[in-house]
Amino acid sequence: MTTQRNNLVLGTVQLGMKYGLHNTHGQPTTEESFSILDAAVAAGIDTFDTAWAYGTAEDVLGAWLRTRSLAGKVRIISKMKPHALNDYPDGTKAAEVVRMELGKSLARLGMESLDGYLFHSPHYIYLKHIVEGMQKAKEAGLVKNIGVSTYDEAEALQAVELGVDYVQVPYNAFDQRLDATDFFESAKKNKVTVFARSPFLQGLLLMQPSELPEHLAQLRPHLERFIAIAARHNLTQTEAAMRFVLSACRAENIVFGVDTTAQLTEDVAIETTSADNGLVAEMREAFRGLNRGAINPSLWGKIKK
Repeated sequence: MTTQRNNLVLGTVQLGMKYGLHNTHGQPTTEESFSILDAAVAAGIDTFDTAWAYGTAEDVLGAWLRTRSLAGKVRIISKMKPHALNDYPDGTKAAEVVRMELGKSLARLGMESLDGYLFHSPHYIYLKHIVEGMQKAKEAGLVKNIGVSTYDEAEALQAVELGVDYVQVPYNAFDQRLDATDFFESAKKNKVTVFARSPFLQGLLLMQPSELPEHLAQLRPHLERFIAIAARHNLTQTEAAMRFVLSACRAENIVFGVDTTAQLTEDVAIETTSADNGLVAEMREAFRGLNRGAINPSLWGKIKK
């Protein structure tokens, strides 16, 4: 048996929009969102992940922080508007773009500084002038840690070599791509903190095969196999998905999202249990070679057999 040591981070995309394949609740009300956030703090979660692109999530989180007088007492990580440079065709300098976009997030959140601020457009990490803008924001005390949210192995591998503090990556039972690389070793060597997101693959791992939309029909055999493995270990799909990530992933932090307080309570309870190494071994063997189209949501309309 393996004891989990990952820190849980609550993602807030569901608080700002209807999100996820398995979301039957829609976007929570402000009251429901506050209850979710309160439950997270009560469970010992002190880090929250948000972004400009998450609808009204920053506004909701900011209102909660003000109401609960928690600004500066919890860690907030946000992400720059995707393709933000496109909004400034007048030649505004990159450092000014970062400062303006970060300022908008700080205002919505009601904070003077963030724990982390990430590029939501991964290719920005290769633009020296905009990375320097991030570094200047850090030097000014507007953010403690800078980084990038990545989607593919190459992006993640290069990001940890480029002097950032935080890198966010996808990781779940279906998406084990980074285990076939030296990403986690490189991150540790370069003192980069890793955040692994999407343990439920946008809710896909929580669905029944019959619920899959037509464009994901070819994932049905994989989902059936996932459910069968969970059943062999007397686990629900939620438990199997979360236990796999908590045991197998070498990231320091696991970012997860919920639609309800009940889901948060369930997920946190899983985090406090032990994980079966047999489950991890079966999941690794069953899904380590899945087609990229099965594990990258942006490619779900292009899945090949």
